[in-house]
Amino acid sequence: MPTQRFLHLPDIKREKIKRAAIREFSRFSFSDVSINQIIKEADISRGSFYTYFEDKEDLLAYLLHDFQESCKLWFNKNMELCEGNIYQVFWNSILVLIHYGREQQDFIFYKNIFLDAKLMTETSIIGFKEFFNKSREERELIRDCFDKLDRNICPVSNVDELSDLLELLLFLVAKSMAMYFMESADIDEILHGIEFQFKIVEEGVRLKTQRKTG
Repeated sequence: MPTQRFLHLPDIKREKIKRAAIREFSRFSFSDVSINQIIKEADISRGSFYTYFEDKEDLLAYLLHDFQESCKLWFNKNMELCEGNIYQVFWNSILVLIHYGREQQDFIFYKNIFLDAKLMTETSIIGFKEFFNKSREERELIRDCFDKLDRNICPVSNVDELSDLLELLLFLVAKSMAMYFMESADIDEILHGIEFQFKIVEEGVRLKTQRKTG
């Protein structure tokens, strides 16, 4: 995340750096993003950049921070609105991302991120690797989710089982978004296929619990 020096910059200068970075990440995959191009468009020196951020991974983490925090807030709110139905919460997240994604100002930026497979699976920037490694923050999120969970709908026995389930559901969300951004099928086809896979996961959890109790 950015240094205090960056956070204390005038709003106009911070926004200029942010917009230059978003434009560059919108044009290229993460591995091809050029810090030189960013500092050129932002009109700052290379030395200044490294007093603000450690590297481009740190910069991207900053760009995605607000999105990640809003997702967590949305998730917590919808766990309550959906009365603990975890499957409905994740399904709703797909509908929201697909139906409102193109209306977002930085649609191309997010599209590039979702389509970068290495970035999605092998780094902590997006949060998947961090989630799977069970960071302290993610463990707290999982415990809170477990407390709100309707276990009549999702009969997992403990936090570890819920964590495994969340990994599967996150992958289905990521898969649906990748298919959407790639335009590999129309929206109805994507939703139909993902909905079927959700039902497979839900039924699998139910059968596993029945075997354990039977």
